[in-house]
Amino acid sequence: MSASAVPTELKLRFNGSNWEDLDRLIALSRFHFLQDDDNDDNEPRKCAYLASFFEGPALDWAASQYADQPALFESWDGFIVAVKQVFGVEANNVTALRRKALDELRWSTDVPVFFANFDRLTHQLNIDAHGTKIAMLQAKLPVSLKEELARQALSFENYETMRERLNTMWAMNPHKHVDAIPTRRPRCGNCGKRGHTASDCRKAKN
Repeated sequence: MSASAVPTELKLRFNGSNWEDLDRLIALSRFHFLQDDDNDDNEPRKCAYLASFFEGPALDWAASQYADQPALFESWDGFIVAVKQVFGVEANNVTALRRKALDELRWSTDVPVFFANFDRLTHQLNIDAHGTKIAMLQAKLPVSLKEELARQALSFENYETMRERLNTMWAMNPHKHVDAIPTRRPRCGNCGKRGHTASDCRKAKN
C-alpha cells in the first residue's frame, strides 16, 4: 500500500476536538510507516498521510498551513507538535477527556466491548489497583446484576476474576442483566414543563 493510500476500513478521523483519536491516528500512522520503506526519509509524505485523516476544523487548518507555511510539513515531529499546540492536545486535557469517558461509560448487553473500553481507559489513567477497579466496576453494574451477585454471595478481590465471572453470566443470558433505561417525558416548547408537547399545552389553548 502506498503512503498516499488511506485504508477504507479505518474510520478514525481527527476534527480538532477528539484528542484521543489523534493519538490513535499517530500510532496507526507509525505502524503504517514501518510497513512502507518509502516513508523512511520522506517527512512531507508522513505529514500528508496523517493529515489525510483530518476533517472539519483540523482539515481546514492543515489546508491553510500547507498553502501558507508548507515548511511545516517538512518535519513529522514538528507537524505533530504544531497540531497539538493549535488544538490544545495537552496531557492534562487528554487525561480529563479519558476520565470523562470512563465516568460516562455505561454497562450494556455488548459486554466484551464494555470491558474493552473499561480496561483501555483504566490502563490509560494508570488505574491498576484491583480494589479500585472492582469498586468502579460495581458502580456501573445494573441493579439486576448486583442482585444476582448478592444472591450467589459472590465477592471479588481480583478484578480479572470478576470480569470473567460477569462475562460468563452475560454469555448465559445477555439480556437479563440490563436494566431498562426510563424514557424521558417530552418537554413542552411552550410552557417548558415535562409530560406534554406544545400542541397539547393547556397554557397555549387558554
